[in-house]
Amino acid sequence: MNLTYQIDIEDPVIVYQLTGKITTDDDYLELEKIVFDYLNQNYYRIVFDLTELTHTNSSGISFFMRTLTKSRIMGGELILTGVTGNVEKIFAISKLDEIYTICENKADAINHFKQVQ
Repeated sequence: MNLTYQIDIEDPVIVYQLTGKITTDDDYLELEKIVFDYLNQNYYRIVFDLTELTHTNSSGISFFMRTLTKSRIMGGELILTGVTGNVEKIFAISKLDEIYTICENKADAINHFKQVQ
């Protein structure tokens, strides 16, 4: 497995710190189950901290899009932080940086949620 993660709940926001790479569906399947379980417990204000995510491809983008869609359906939002390097290039090339709310760091993302409540 190329991806590890850490979960930090700062009610009502849930933060997932991702480390490593998402290059196949197998890399995120465990995380996706956990994310969707938390969504079903009304943790639909989500921050993915990508500071330590070094690579992603269409598999990762698909995972992020499903999570964004589900959170918005539930009245929430998905914010990305720490989007740099290869990951930033993928988001820019695919124009995904125009779809997602992207903050510089976790504190800015949590503050963003506080402002829109």
